[in-house]
Amino acid sequence: MNNTIPAVEHTIAVLELLSNVSNGASQSEICKKLQISMSSTYRILQTLLKHRWARKDDSGCYELDHGLLPLAHHCYRNMQVFEHAQTLIDNITRKLNVSCKISLRRGDEQTTIMRSELAGPFSLTGKIGVSFPVVEGSVGAALLYRENNDKILELLSRCAVDIPEKSSPEQLLNAVQEVRENGVVFNLKKNRWNIAAGSIPLHDRERRVVAALTVVGNLEDFSNEKLPLLTDAMRHAAQECENFN
Repeated sequence: MNNTIPAVEHTIAVLELLSNVSNGASQSEICKKLQISMSSTYRILQTLLKHRWARKDDSGCYELDHGLLPLAHHCYRNMQVFEHAQTLIDNITRKLNVSCKISLRRGDEQTTIMRSELAGPFSLTGKIGVSFPVVEGSVGAALLYRENNDKILELLSRCAVDIPEKSSPEQLLNAVQEVRENGVVFNLKKNRWNIAAGSIPLHDRERRVVAALTVVGNLEDFSNEKLPLLTDAMRHAAQECENFN
């Protein structure tokens, strides 16, 4: 069942589009890029203008406006936390010689918002901004561990991507249970990328899951000797983020 409101989805899409263009966008450009009718786009833009979330310049293009600033101010503290998280994952990469990333949940997807890579021509983590199904891998388990199993299976049933968790739901449920019991979860090459990874949830001051921190490497990076070091580093970083809140 789709419980979202199309008009709200369209409005969010318009805001996201305007946030990613440097010189604004005309109504016709917005219609074309987002495949929204001209009349719906007009009503959305007029609503945004009314609340000063958008403004129209002399050329007829729309841009984001200062009415959004109170919302941005509310998010500023979280941005400081993520800036702190970047320092923490940089430290893990430098000390333990593994790649790291921070991922957020956006609906049915997980999105990489920052990463720390080893020096060299190749990288193991997804580029910033890239999205994957929220039910995939150790990241998915860390982001979803507070959800009940029925909700997790519902999310899995909606996933249109051919991932191992689709054919083996117990792989995801077992990973989620590992987070619930141990706080961290490792996925040693049981994924479509054939890489090794470990994830831990990051919480805000109310203990809500806000992101997942993930270390990524080759199988030898997750040896019996190194695994306790990785686990301790991840737990320390997660606690540092929560303390920073």
